[in-house]
Amino acid sequence: MNSLVYLVLVSAKNSLKELLHKPGKLILYLLLAAIIIGLILLTLFTSEISTERLPLFWLQGIYFAFVVLFLVITIQKGLTSGDVIFDMSDVNLLFVSPVNPRAILLYGIIRLAKVSFWAGFFILFQSSSLSNFGVDFGGLLVLFFLFILSMVVQSILSLVIYSVTNGNPKRKLWVKVITVLVFVPMVAFFAVQFLQTQDPMAALAQTITSPFLCAVPIAGWTAASAIALLGGHYLAGALWLGLLVLGGGVMVAYIMLSKVDYYEDVLVATETAFEKKRAAQEGDVNAASASPAKVRVTKTGVGGFGASALFYKHLRETFRQNRFGFFGIYTLITFVCILAASLFMRGFIDVVVILQVLMWMQIFMIGNGRGLKELYVHYIYLIPESPFKKVLWSNLELVFKTLIESVLFLGIPGIILGGNFLVALASMATYTLFSLLLLGINYLSMRWTGANISQGILLFFYFLAVVLLMLPGLVPALVVGFSVGGVVGTLLALAILSGWELLAALLCFALSKDVLHNCDMPSTKPTGK
Repeated sequence: MNSLVYLVLVSAKNSLKELLHKPGKLILYLLLAAIIIGLILLTLFTSEISTERLPLFWLQGIYFAFVVLFLVITIQKGLTSGDVIFDMSDVNLLFVSPVNPRAILLYGIIRLAKVSFWAGFFILFQSSSLSNFGVDFGGLLVLFFLFILSMVVQSILSLVIYSVTNGNPKRKLWVKVITVLVFVPMVAFFAVQFLQTQDPMAALAQTITSPFLCAVPIAGWTAASAIALLGGHYLAGALWLGLLVLGGGVMVAYIMLSKVDYYEDVLVATETAFEKKRAAQEGDVNAASASPAKVRVTKTGVGGFGASALFYKHLRETFRQNRFGFFGIYTLITFVCILAASLFMRGFIDVVVILQVLMWMQIFMIGNGRGLKELYVHYIYLIPESPFKKVLWSNLELVFKTLIESVLFLGIPGIILGGNFLVALASMATYTLFSLLLLGINYLSMRWTGANISQGILLFFYFLAVVLLMLPGLVPALVVGFSVGGVVGTLLALAILSGWELLAALLCFALSKDVLHNCDMPSTKPTGK
């Protein structure tokens, strides 16, 4: 154990030394720390708790759904390769050292806290939204640290699932069945309440406050503990928190007692993550983003001529990766969530609220487009066309996909919510053009910095760049919208915002077109471990 403590201390010391030898990285971290401290001080001295507070149980439902989303991803990881809790340096050096395997496992679990910190980092920026529920900065920290704890427990769960089900299809099927059965009592309770009240909102409220939601492992325990602590019920909060910690402890005990030689179980995920990092550093973005899913080779060949061949190539790759084309798992889950929100919260939200949420999500998803990945391979540089055409055609597939998503995410919900049809159309245009702007920002970052800033810790500065570029259009849109009011004000606001998005996107593309004239192709360089 002493050797592991020494390893942690020396690693921290070496990280500090590395920062001192890299001024750019040091400035980056200092600026990030200053922003975090400034945010904390701003929240402490200027935030005001809303007098018209929303019921706290709605926050429990939102927090529960948020943790469930990560829980589903965790279970999926466990069924494929397990979660990554070690580095290749641990595999090559620590695994072969005369150190107790149980102590090494504990070391890996403790390291998960750092990864979980960055995964839930954005929660610290939700103080204004949480103030509507009467949550102060102390409550914000409670939500943040409980999320970190739940992520650590989920990573342990992923390792246990992989250890139990690896190479056994029947056990994998049982894990899927158990996962579904866990949510059956909660869904059945909601159905009974809905049949009795005929009011979906009342039924949903009863379900959130029922023991059936709290009893859902990890997600229910985390949400119940958070809301109990925020509501001043410290004993209940401690009990639910203790159950979460106990669940993680039981899984750790299972690994330690039943399978001391767990190295092979974690080796697959560790090696996979290492190979993707190395491929990314070498510029092989296709290998870096490779999915374990099987590729369906149904048709071959591409169409088009010149730069347009890139569009047909991306279409072929999309349908090879997924038989349903643009309708992947992300699209399906998002559509189901928006559809449920539209049905259950009709009269409380409108299509513009959904647009705001989608735009926030889009900021973090746009960097995965196929057009941006073309810059990491040589084909796009060899096409004898103008840079503008090549950039346009290489991103047309993503724009087309966004347009289809806008119909599902905004068009259909707009009809269900009973809002103005023109407002729904304007929202679809704003959502689609926003994707163009985000692409332009990514290309501009590659042109002037040689890196895609929508990755790693640079994601924070990417977010700031998006906010700054949106302000010239967002401010007049809000002023006109609130001044005029009503449907006309909303339409004018969306029109102003859409026009600015298009103008800013074209400006970004114009300034970044020379990215295709560079001799050295950009390469993704992951920051941090």
